[in-house]
Amino acid sequence: MKTSTKRIVKWFIFAVSSLVVIALAIGGYIYSLIPKPLGPIPELQEELFRPTLSSHGGKFAYQNATDLAADIRNKKVSSVEVVQDVIGYIKQNNYKYNALVWLFEEKALAEAKKADSLLALGIVMGDLHGVPMTVKEQFFVENAYCTLNAKMVGGFKPEKDQALITQLRKAGAIIIGTTNVPYMLMDYQTYGEIYPPASNPYDTTRTPGGSTGGGAAALAAGFVPLELGGDMGGSVRTPAAYCGLYGLKTTEKALDLWDADFPGYDFDKKYSSLAVAGPLARTPEDIELIWKVLKETPNQFSTHISYLYDSSKTLDQYKIAYTDHLKIGGKLFPSNRDIRQNIETLISRLEGLGTQTTDTIPATFDDQFVLFMALMGCMNTSGQPWLMRQLIMQGFKEFDDGSIDLSRSFDLATSLDQGKWQDMEALRKKTIQTWDSFFDSYDFLITPVMPTEAIKKCPRGTPIPLDGSTVGYWQAGSFSLMVNATGHPAITIPLGLNKQGLPISVQIVGKYYSEPQLIRLAKQLEEITPGFIRPANSML
Repeated sequence: MKTSTKRIVKWFIFAVSSLVVIALAIGGYIYSLIPKPLGPIPELQEELFRPTLSSHGGKFAYQNATDLAADIRNKKVSSVEVVQDVIGYIKQNNYKYNALVWLFEEKALAEAKKADSLLALGIVMGDLHGVPMTVKEQFFVENAYCTLNAKMVGGFKPEKDQALITQLRKAGAIIIGTTNVPYMLMDYQTYGEIYPPASNPYDTTRTPGGSTGGGAAALAAGFVPLELGGDMGGSVRTPAAYCGLYGLKTTEKALDLWDADFPGYDFDKKYSSLAVAGPLARTPEDIELIWKVLKETPNQFSTHISYLYDSSKTLDQYKIAYTDHLKIGGKLFPSNRDIRQNIETLISRLEGLGTQTTDTIPATFDDQFVLFMALMGCMNTSGQPWLMRQLIMQGFKEFDDGSIDLSRSFDLATSLDQGKWQDMEALRKKTIQTWDSFFDSYDFLITPVMPTEAIKKCPRGTPIPLDGSTVGYWQAGSFSLMVNATGHPAITIPLGLNKQGLPISVQIVGKYYSEPQLIRLAKQLEEITPGFIRPANSML
């Protein structure tokens, strides 16, 4: 071989070797940045995911929390009897829906016995004394797995209850288990890496929604009367809508969701505006019952909140705005025929009772989408090295369909530049002020929650069918996320079932801290809406 050829081969081998070394070094560096599991992946409770024979269960299915609480207090039934029955019914039926992922049988029965013993002494712990309920598997429950359905989190067991859980227990609630969630809480469906996918009790080929999907399925299946959920872009309202329930998205930071952090997943809480806690239930009375308990939770963001109460207005005294569509970047974003017809029927009934209604909405949605993407991006990239921020935001670009220029959002989330953050905060303040002015003219705003009824289970990102056309998978949440972008409260109202037997719902948005008014309106609307309707295949 000629000397020149040998030299070329030598340099080629050197170059290739160098590239391999560099690639391995970069790969090793990236791997070092990825958070490691907080514990071994847990073995599942198999009895929850296969048919189980039980000698009892179903007597208290679909009983409301308000009625159960009264019956327990009046000693018409014991808490132990209720909890035993609920556990038995869950064991018999949970495999159909994969609603619960952890069941705390021994602890729940021990707490029920304690509740009955206290009651025998004349002691009532609170409004939820002896009432069983579930919570979403994102909340810290002492010594219970919290995985976010992600192997990267692993089998983390918190050492103590989160403040909201403590508050529920203080009021006498019995947490009997935690419910299914999507991978890292980020999907309209409920499937991930650890738990089997959750199914909708109205049609098990469809999703119950996300990310409080398992909780919504548990309520619709009659397992429990109450669920504590979380909402960052519709995660309470979408499952409530898909399962025909009432779901309350609370005012930004009114309930403290941020008193506990995953070890190694710390981030700056100034970026946490989007995510809130909120309850789901089958009646507005039960929403009110649990909300009154939750609102007393100690709050690091505010020592006192002045909620807006109004017990005087009747339906004929309200001014209500509504819409069945949005405009995104100048393009029409509709809801489907069933939802439009149900909104039209609701508005017609309200007008028949004297309510003043107007088809209108603040023209700020483009800014709200920009704000939502910026806040969600920053929350996920805060505390991460520069390279990880770039990688994380590559995934977020799934949300970009080209309708709106989201470059500001992506630039901010990757750079975390504080000057750009202040500009985004100014835009958010301006947008909130526009909505506040809107609510000076209108008491409430009615919109769809999602553009369709519960969707068929599908790979994430699949376009969603809508009246012969499709809508982008991530754009489907636009009606919900706009409310998170401004921080206003909203309640989901079921409007009945369509011809396929699937729930149709709307959300009603109100002023900051108008939760009491929203709940009162939901109770007033019980006169003209069907409320929760059991699935046709319900066993009871």
